[in-house]
Amino acid sequence: MDERTLTHADLAQGAGVSVTSIKSYRAKFPGFIPVASWTKPIRFKPEALPVCARISALFAEGRSVPQVRAILAREFPENAAERPAEEVRNPFAAGISERSFQEFFQVAGKMMQGMAALATAQARADQRLTRLERALEDLASVQTQGAEAMSRLAAEIGEWSAGAVRPRKVVAVRGTEGHTETYAFEERSEPTPKPAPGPSDLPPEALLGLPVAIRTERGEFLGVPGRLSLAAFAAALERQAGSPADWTREDEGFVLTLSLGGAVHALLFSAATSPSGVEVALLARLGLDDREATPAFVQEFVRQVWERMDRA
Repeated sequence: MDERTLTHADLAQGAGVSVTSIKSYRAKFPGFIPVASWTKPIRFKPEALPVCARISALFAEGRSVPQVRAILAREFPENAAERPAEEVRNPFAAGISERSFQEFFQVAGKMMQGMAALATAQARADQRLTRLERALEDLASVQTQGAEAMSRLAAEIGEWSAGAVRPRKVVAVRGTEGHTETYAFEERSEPTPKPAPGPSDLPPEALLGLPVAIRTERGEFLGVPGRLSLAAFAAALERQAGSPADWTREDEGFVLTLSLGGAVHALLFSAATSPSGVEVALLARLGLDDREATPAFVQEFVRQVWERMDRA
């Protein structure tokens, strides 16, 4: 361990908690846990260890997040630049009634469900088209790899084949008067089994169809307006980025990576259940050029994505 700086694992070991807990502390109280370096892995100043130990002890006493923040403010210095937003803009301040918003969300929700199904189908079609394009590229070098390329192409379009006809079998029969007659037998084979689909990091349809939600700095679940599904949310991000996104698996979740505004955004989604029992696709982490955003930033990011969709 570096004598001057600490990693997530060092803080977890020193405070007697898990690495996940340390990351949760950072999300809830970023201004009290000083960062020494944003390199990989992120390293923290030695003063971060007593803060994490104090947070663990306060939570063990049953303290709430606001109570812990108030105690930390009295006992430790805070970096005001990383202080989370304490207020969320009231959507009803403009004089629009809550009932009107609910009716709008119901209509928008039905539209989003249709868009989610369309986005899922389009994603799978794009995957199939990519495989066909790769097979055709291999076919261009047929002089040296002809047999291999043809077999690969045949495997990709095998699902369009209804079955194969075996070669004709010709049998010669000698008659009693010395002449010979031939008979041709044509047999149709059983349909060729479809090749197994190749591996893919695209999230399953069950996760793509769940509504997107985030967790606020207070640990509360907050849904995207209109119960926007993960598939529709990803499609909106791709349109705003002007380029396709890349999906990769990470443990039990899936990371959506794309470039927005000149910065690489990495969004980690995983299936979760809200306190009210609703199954959601939780945006558990947002990385900006390998720097993890605060919950307040994530909330503002999702709001801006929705507003751009509304203006489109």
